[in-house]
Amino acid sequence: MGLQFDDIYSIMETMKGKHMIDTNRRVYVYFNLHKKIWSVRQDGKVVDHTKYIMLKDARFLVGQAGREKVLRERKKNVHAGVSGFVVERVPNIPDAIHNVTYNPYKYDTFVDCIDREPVTYADYAVLECGDGWRNVEAIYENILKSSKVFACN
Repeated sequence: MGLQFDDIYSIMETMKGKHMIDTNRRVYVYFNLHKKIWSVRQDGKVVDHTKYIMLKDARFLVGQAGREKVLRERKKNVHAGVSGFVVERVPNIPDAIHNVTYNPYKYDTFVDCIDREPVTYADYAVLECGDGWRNVEAIYENILKSSKVFACN
């Protein structure tokens, strides 16, 4: 599972050129259930769709009113995503990578895939998706914050 270097380079070139994401301002990234791809929103407007994006100063956000509506109506809506600054690379610190997940029927926040502890912030986040799968990784620069690396189901 994962994208090849050429795919990542192509995606980054698209993000830098065509869609004009301002890397000095935050974006909000969420998984688009209809298109099966990440949607990137800036200033309230969707500015890109991508299979791979890297963020710095990542905040894992869940709108509780939106979550409650999902629970009440049993119909999904956009209420959870990751906010941060788009970057072209993240530190390669294998022991500091945590896979995270969110399921409105099980959790009220994003959680670590192993210990199910809430995740609300990471120094970096990597979001990727492909045919029938998606993955979100939280990366911490300070190795003391992290001690496990596992995949999420």
